[in-house]
Amino acid sequence: MKLPFRLEKIYLLAGIRKKIIASFILIFLLILPLLITQSLTSIRQASGYRAMIDNMVMAGRLNATVKTEIEPIVWDIVAGKSRFETSGIRRLTSYIRSQMDALRLDYYSKNNRTLMDVVLRTMATLERYIDKLERQTADRCPVSENEATLEEIRGVTNLITDLMQDFIGKQMNEISILNERVSERNRGSLIANMLLLLLVLTIGFFAVWGISGSISNHIEKLGRMASQIAQGDFHARIALEPDGELSELADSMNSMAKQIEILLLKSVEEERNLKISEMKTLQAQITPHFLYNTLDAIIWAAESNRSKDVIKLVTALSSFFRISLSHGVDFIQLRNEIAHVENYLIIQQTRYSDILEYSINADPELLDELVLKLLLQPLVENAIYHGVRKVRRRGRIEVNAVRHPGGIACLVSDTGVGMTKERLEEVKARMKEGPKDPREAADGGFGLFNVNRRLELYYNVESGLFIESDPLVGTTVSFVLPKAPRT
Repeated sequence: MKLPFRLEKIYLLAGIRKKIIASFILIFLLILPLLITQSLTSIRQASGYRAMIDNMVMAGRLNATVKTEIEPIVWDIVAGKSRFETSGIRRLTSYIRSQMDALRLDYYSKNNRTLMDVVLRTMATLERYIDKLERQTADRCPVSENEATLEEIRGVTNLITDLMQDFIGKQMNEISILNERVSERNRGSLIANMLLLLLVLTIGFFAVWGISGSISNHIEKLGRMASQIAQGDFHARIALEPDGELSELADSMNSMAKQIEILLLKSVEEERNLKISEMKTLQAQITPHFLYNTLDAIIWAAESNRSKDVIKLVTALSSFFRISLSHGVDFIQLRNEIAHVENYLIIQQTRYSDILEYSINADPELLDELVLKLLLQPLVENAIYHGVRKVRRRGRIEVNAVRHPGGIACLVSDTGVGMTKERLEEVKARMKEGPKDPREAADGGFGLFNVNRRLELYYNVESGLFIESDPLVGTTVSFVLPKAPRT
C-alpha cells in the first residue's frame, strides 16, 4: 500500500535519521577500543618519557650544584671569609640529599637504585667530612688541618659528580630502550590503524552513498544561503518543499536573515545617533571653559582702562558664539569656519600678545564650500595651550585651508614645544580612545579626540586627524574633508 505523499516524506526522513545514527554508532564502536588503547599507551609512554627526562634534569642540576656550590662555600669557611653557622652548607647538603632520595625512589629509576645507593653513601661521607670541618672550626684547629679536610671534601664531591654523570648516562640508555619499544609498538599500531581505517571507509562509503541523495540538494541550497549571509547579504532567502526538519531550518534561516537585517540597520542608526549626540555633548563641555577665560580677559582689560581691547574682545566673542551656534546647523561655509577661528585667535592674542602671533591662509575658491563646523578652533586651542605657551619664546600658529585631491586639506601648525616620539604615540592613542573624564582635557588630547571622532562620524572616514611633531620645533595637525560629507 502506497503511503500518502506527506507521510512518505516523513517516513523517508525518519529512515535517514536512523541510518545516520546507526552508522555513527557502528563506526564509533569500531574505533573506540583502538582509541582507548592508543590513548592509554600514549599516556603511559609520555609519563615514562617525562619522568626520565625530569630525572635527567634533576640529576644534572644536582651535579652542577655539587660541583659549583659546595667547594666555594667550604673554601670560604676554611679561609675565614664566612662562619660555618651562616654559610648555608648544612641547608645545601640537606637539599641535595633529599633530591637524591627522590631520584632513588622514583619508579622509572629502579634500574639505577644500586648506583643511587652508592651516591647516597658517598653523600653521607661528604656530610661526615663537613661535620669534621665544623668541629675543626669550632676548636680553632690549624689551617693546615682545615685545608686537608677541604681536599678530602673536594675528592668526595668529584666522586659524586662522576657517579651522577653515570646516572645520567644510564637514564639516557633507558630512554633509548623505551624509544625502541615505542617504535615497535607504533609499527604494530600503524598496521592495525590502516586495517581499521579501510573498514571504516568501506562502511562510511556505503552509509554516505545510501543517505546523501535524499538531503544533499537541500543542504547545498542551505549552504549557499549561509554563505550569502556570511558575506553580508542579508536579503538572501530560500524556499524548500515542506519536508520536515530541513524546511523548518530553511524557514528559521529566512527569519534569522530578516531579523539580522532589521537589527543591523537599527543598530547602525542608533549607534550613529548616539555617537553624534555624544560628540555634541563633548563639544558643549568645551565652551564654558573658554567663556570664563575670555570674560576674565575682558574684565582685566576694563580694569586697565583699555577700552579698545574691551570692544575688540566683546566683538570677537560675539562673532565667535554666533558662528558656533549657526542656528543649530552642523555644516557651515568654510569662510565662517575661518572667521570663527580668527575670532578665537583675536581673543587669545589679546591675552598672550607677548608670546603669540598667527597667520590664516585659505584658498579663496574654497570659501563657499560647506564644512563641518568647529573643527579648527579646538586644534588651535590645543596648539596654544600645549605648544606655544610651553616655550620661553614667541610662538607662531599657522592655519591653512588648501585644495586637495580628496577634497579640502586643513592644517594647523605651531612652533611650540613639540613632542617626542613616545609622547606623540600617547597623544595618538588618547585621540583614538578619548580621556575617561572631560577634566582630563588639561592633560592634552581632549580637543583632538573631539575633532577626530566628529570627522569619523560625519565624513565616514577611518582616521580623521593626522599629527606630525618634532621636539622643540613644533607640531602640525591636519585633516582632509571629503567633498561629500556624511549628513
